[in-house]
Amino acid sequence: MTKKLMISASLILLLSGCSTLDTVKKYWPRDHDPIMFDKLVQIDIGIKNVNCENQNWSEPLKKSEELSVYTEWRNDPQKDNMKGLHSHLERMNKAGSKTFCELGKKTAHTRIEAAKQAWRGR
Repeated sequence: MTKKLMISASLILLLSGCSTLDTVKKYWPRDHDPIMFDKLVQIDIGIKNVNCENQNWSEPLKKSEELSVYTEWRNDPQKDNMKGLHSHLERMNKAGSKTFCELGKKTAHTRIEAAKQAWRGR
């Protein structure tokens, strides 16, 4: 009786372990990818260089689109964050207010910092 119970428990753990492992692997850090980090640096510099008096978001917007697609294709855990960054920059590109521009730069920086922390040490 005990032997059957142990075999049953082992099988349950083994089978549930596979799905648990897949869930963990989904959020496990991926190997370092210098292309993604380089794009993130370029976006950060581009946003810092945006003058809120004379707004031109085209360069960081283009780079954010590239990074958003790249992280999506790579299935990186930061893909939703990068998609959100790109959407944010699209909204910023359509806005005209200086106050909204300055606030938008801070919001974008928060998303960049989140990705930077997630990719640090890979």
